[in-house]
Amino acid sequence: MAQPATSQVPIVVTKDEWGRILKWTDTNREDPEVIRRREYLKYLNDTSAKMTKNWPNSLENVNKRNEEVRRARIEAAENANSKFYKRYVKRKREEQQRLMYSARDTVFKNKDAPKLLLSAVVESCVLKEREEQIKFDKEFIHKYNAEQKRLNDEDITRRAKEWNDMMDERKKKRFQVNKQHQKELLEQAAEVAERERKQHEEELSMQRQDIINSNKEMKAIKKFETEFKEAEKARIWADNKRSMDELQALRNEMAARDKMDDKLIDVLLRSRCRIEAKRKATEKEIRDEKLRVLDAISKKLESGDAARDAREQASLEKAKKERDAAVDARHKAQEDKEAKHNKEKRDIHEQFLRDQAQKLHDEHNMMHWELMNRFKNQEIYEDYKEQLRLEKERKIKEYRENILAQWKERDERDAREKAETRYFYGALAMQKLRDADNKLLTHAAALLKEARDHGRPTLPIQKAIQRYCSMYRLYPMPDLPASLQEHFQSYAPWDGSKPDRDYREPAPPPPDRGPDAPDDGDDARCGLQDLVKVPQKGGKQEKPAATAVKKAEAPAEDYKRQGPANGLQRRPDQENVVLPPIEAQKIPCRNDDCLCNIKYG
Repeated sequence: MAQPATSQVPIVVTKDEWGRILKWTDTNREDPEVIRRREYLKYLNDTSAKMTKNWPNSLENVNKRNEEVRRARIEAAENANSKFYKRYVKRKREEQQRLMYSARDTVFKNKDAPKLLLSAVVESCVLKEREEQIKFDKEFIHKYNAEQKRLNDEDITRRAKEWNDMMDERKKKRFQVNKQHQKELLEQAAEVAERERKQHEEELSMQRQDIINSNKEMKAIKKFETEFKEAEKARIWADNKRSMDELQALRNEMAARDKMDDKLIDVLLRSRCRIEAKRKATEKEIRDEKLRVLDAISKKLESGDAARDAREQASLEKAKKERDAAVDARHKAQEDKEAKHNKEKRDIHEQFLRDQAQKLHDEHNMMHWELMNRFKNQEIYEDYKEQLRLEKERKIKEYRENILAQWKERDERDAREKAETRYFYGALAMQKLRDADNKLLTHAAALLKEARDHGRPTLPIQKAIQRYCSMYRLYPMPDLPASLQEHFQSYAPWDGSKPDRDYREPAPPPPDRGPDAPDDGDDARCGLQDLVKVPQKGGKQEKPAATAVKKAEAPAEDYKRQGPANGLQRRPDQENVVLPPIEAQKIPCRNDDCLCNIKYG
């Protein structure tokens, strides 16, 4: 198909326009005017930047100062926040320490043994107050005594009633708390037992499921082996039968081909005989026809001259020779054709024989290969069965190892739990009991020292200590008999009636005098507080001398209200009272350093 011719339109431009177009097509060169313009703009920009670099009111410097101020403000705020957070965390930690110390101290002083000591301290104070009362009776009139006694009795009765009410309420609350605690312990024990039972049932179910799965796998493997053996036998039988059928079909095909070849050869020979007879008959007819025609022509030309006869005779001879040459050439071609056909037939037969031999060779190789494949498949199957057996042994071994590991882990867990239980109810419990004993004995020693310093009787406190030591068997065992002492010379009886040498009572945290500190106006009733007069609100604290004078002038004032309500109050003008010596008493104890053997008078 012919392409259409493109239309070309001529363009008429001036020389300047053509030069400008050529200049735009030159990409390797740049316009000098553009270069000068760009360099000039760069120069102006650099000059402007140098000029405005040190200007305080330039946009860049103003933004930089604002950014610095903003960063300084953020940094100052972060520092302030971090300092506030540190102070807050420190204050909270100190408050937590104070609360924990107060809680531990409260728990300690609400136990039976500290209460026993508190009762002894109260008894000592009561004895002290009795002595003060005797002295007070000797100094003042009986009327004031009776009035004061009445007031004191009413106050004591009221306080006793309040105390009894408070103790009743506390007992009720304690009973409720103990009952609730017992209920929670029973619920926790039931929950733990139920959880352990569920875990045991789950473990048994998992083991049962593992056994079921293993049995299923063994059944599946046995079923697979049986089906595989049957399928292999059926396949071998089908292969043998198919080979026999193929061999018989091959033999039948070869016999049929031989018969077909015999028939074809017979047909070919008969057709060749017919063709040869037909050819000979046709040649004879042609020869007779030519002779007849020649005889007719010769008869017609007998009246001609000799020259024409000679020419005709020469033409006839020539025609005869040509006819004989053509017949000979045709005979030779027919012979060549027959020889070629025979050669092709022999070649075809030989090729057929070679193909049959090659086919037999291929079939023999195929049968040999199939036989080798069968042996190879048998070896592979044997290897597969061996691998299955090894895999089964490995799984059984892993399962056994897993069971043994779980058994060992359970024994270790039980042993660890038993060891933890023994440690919790044994060494740890003894350590906690000993810590409690050390704390109580240290507290009792401090109470004894405080009672001596204030001139109060120490016998009730010593009896309380003796009762505690006897109750918890803290006294040392008696000495061994003389017959056994020589055999146990290194025997040293343990004395638990005094604190351990390395025991140090934990110091209380420093008090918080800030506005957020808790109100500790009512001290714990431990009996170790010194007498400090509570300052009146809106006024200054009076000096001790002025206070003593004032108290002497106003004996009717209740001096018991000048201090914490812990049973250890005394008048500010009263000095330490030294009791008259009495007969020394000694509490029987084997240990001479025990607090129970302290002589008092």
